[in-house]
Amino acid sequence: MEELVKNILRETFEKKGWQKYLPLLTVEVPSNKEFGDFSTSIALIIAKKEKQNPVDLAIELKDLIKVEKRIKRVDVAGPGFVNIFLDEEVYFKELKNILKEGSSYGRSEIYKNKKMNVEYVSANPTGPLHIGNSRGGPIGEVLANIFSFLGAEVCREFYVNDIGGQIDRFGESLYYWFAVKEDDRIVFPENGYPGEYVKELSDTIQKEEKEKIGLIIEKEELVQFFAREGLRRIIHAIKEDVALLGIKFDKWSYQSEFENSGKTDEIIKKLENANATTKNEGALWFANPSDPDLKDKESVLKKSGTGDYTYFADDIAYHADKFDRGFDHLIDVWGANHHGHIARIKSAMKALQYPSEKLDIILYQYVRLKKGGESVKMGKRLGNFVTLRQVIESGVSPDAFKYFILSQNPNTPFDFDIQLASDTTEKNPVFYIKYAHARICSILEKAGEFDVSKADLTLLNKVEEQSLFKEIVLFPSLMKKISDDFQLQALPHFAYRIASLFHNFYANCQVISEDKKLTLSRLCLIQATKHVIASSLNICGIEAPEKM
Repeated sequence: MEELVKNILRETFEKKGWQKYLPLLTVEVPSNKEFGDFSTSIALIIAKKEKQNPVDLAIELKDLIKVEKRIKRVDVAGPGFVNIFLDEEVYFKELKNILKEGSSYGRSEIYKNKKMNVEYVSANPTGPLHIGNSRGGPIGEVLANIFSFLGAEVCREFYVNDIGGQIDRFGESLYYWFAVKEDDRIVFPENGYPGEYVKELSDTIQKEEKEKIGLIIEKEELVQFFAREGLRRIIHAIKEDVALLGIKFDKWSYQSEFENSGKTDEIIKKLENANATTKNEGALWFANPSDPDLKDKESVLKKSGTGDYTYFADDIAYHADKFDRGFDHLIDVWGANHHGHIARIKSAMKALQYPSEKLDIILYQYVRLKKGGESVKMGKRLGNFVTLRQVIESGVSPDAFKYFILSQNPNTPFDFDIQLASDTTEKNPVFYIKYAHARICSILEKAGEFDVSKADLTLLNKVEEQSLFKEIVLFPSLMKKISDDFQLQALPHFAYRIASLFHNFYANCQVISEDKKLTLSRLCLIQATKHVIASSLNICGIEAPEKM
């Protein structure tokens, strides 16, 4: 519908000779329906550039638009807003499209033949999946679902940082709990991993791998053994935990693969050949144009002394590999603490002549757990974090977890209300939406079969009916908009608005009545509503139940 209005305005601009202003054209859906079905501020923008009166331009634009038969009315408001009211027949035609297309409504092929890679979660494999990095799961999943819905071939990927200093310290921490049993004078490793979970993991490894441990004499080899076993078990646990949310990855990539395969070597040589490296203090650095004074220590590619590659070097190789695999567009979902890494990785891609503009990175902020307004600590066993599994086992359904995560702007710190998320009444927004879908299914089951082609949709003239059908037809444009601006929270909010409008409609409009014609029209309306609610929930990875 938004595209329809834009097309009408484009035609109007051509009549007026304003083609150069088409890139500035935006159309909004007013929150107050008294201001039209759609509104544009383009007259204000053009007036500023042309140094004309915006109200005069808006009136001129209104006079050009009003002859369009799909337009019911055009108003000029305030300092020059153009408010457009569409003819109801336009909405009835779109309602018929929903009924015809069903669950496919809103799908398109705008990303057909595009290969996209979405990498998300990628949690540190030295500990359980906590609610902080779990936030990336629903975000990445809904992005992948949206682009798939719009025709792209999408690969969902998890990147495992399974080598480097953090893994060494992890292995030393696990080894400590083995060695301290023989010698209580042993000191816990500097910058090691505290938390009871490390001790428990070490004890499990000691118990289950006793024979293998007994064959190892050298300390260094034992540390490596504990690191390998610890990683294997933690990664297995992470896979089980993301499965709690119904999230499945197409590919698990490992940092070690890039070093062991020689891909990191190849990429570093390419950077050297491109004059994109420099040596300083015995280390090899990426010569980032934005860091000529080498103040950014994270730009080191090879460490001094050991000559080991850094995480950054392997990450460059990893992103280059994704482009080499033929992906047209890459999307990474990272925690906000990786903010400084964005400019580095994009600059490295550019230096290697990969399309850095085809790499989008979405950052998400931290999550705080609340219950009744108070901070929650769910046990000291794991140190200073709460795991995803703890939240789910406390009574929060995976669907509720995903909804509450997705309903917030990723770049905003989020207070997760565990009490509200566990609620099974209409106070819980995801329950409220699901209940709308289930109630529609119940009505449709009671009604039995009906012929939508015989419906007279013009009978849908009550405010509650019009408010509902004017909202559900916005679904396709919403999908396109989110794929452009990544404002994912718009989708769960949209689903909630639909549910609210439906519940209001249901309270004021009897669906099945003695008036057979009106009954048929209303059945068509709620069936179309059902399709849109179900698609919205499914794209969020949330079940749309038929019964509750």
